[in-house]
Amino acid sequence: MAVDATNLSWTKQAEDAIRSLRDVEGASIQAEGDEIREIHVLTSSARPAKQIVRDVQTLLLTRFQRAIDHRVVSVAYARSGPGPKGHGTPAPAPRAATDRRIRFGSVNLYLAAGRAQAQVELGWKGVTRVGSATGSATREGALGLIAEATLDAVQEFLEEGWVLGLQDMDLLKLGKQEIVVVALSLLAHRNEKTLVGCCTVEQDTQQAVVLATLAALNRVVGGLRTREPTEYVLRPTSTEETSGANTHLE
Repeated sequence: MAVDATNLSWTKQAEDAIRSLRDVEGASIQAEGDEIREIHVLTSSARPAKQIVRDVQTLLLTRFQRAIDHRVVSVAYARSGPGPKGHGTPAPAPRAATDRRIRFGSVNLYLAAGRAQAQVELGWKGVTRVGSATGSATREGALGLIAEATLDAVQEFLEEGWVLGLQDMDLLKLGKQEIVVVALSLLAHRNEKTLVGCCTVEQDTQQAVVLATLAALNRVVGGLRTREPTEYVLRPTSTEETSGANTHLE
């Protein structure tokens, strides 16, 4: 039987791209013609499988223009990592329940056809959440999307009634040092409060934007009402509802 070299070429490129994602150690794609049937991912990290699947979905959509159902992706955990607690659910990150500060996890920016999508992963009280934002691919627009994605992730921790918004963001020079300054609005019960945070740019400007946003929030976040933490269990072979893996793509 003849082998479609074109199909092999793009799947090999896609596998290599998936392996470049954070915490992914191995990847294999099974396709029939132009349709992806299965994607197998190997990791030894403690990140929830749902977050790894989201990364795979976003990468394939933005870089290869291929939308996939989350149920075609299965995530296996290697023994060398912290290890999952059954049914593909990884052990929670070792954060104390009394941790009052939101912690930075990762930031990714995907560019395609003049558009950009920012994804930010944060951890708080042993729970991980991912926020996203989509918009202009200009440098200023993309950095603003990172701040908005950070707020989107933070919003996942908070009870209804608290609304966070980005007022302004700027890159400033102080001597030879570049600094990210972020101004936020916190709206609750018809009262609005302005919060300001900053972070020096050491190497990664994108990470500095996230940290500046968190610097504005971490002063008040301990006093905000939070949702009860809920983790998701991903069983790729089950009849999971499609709403369980919302990629927040616009």
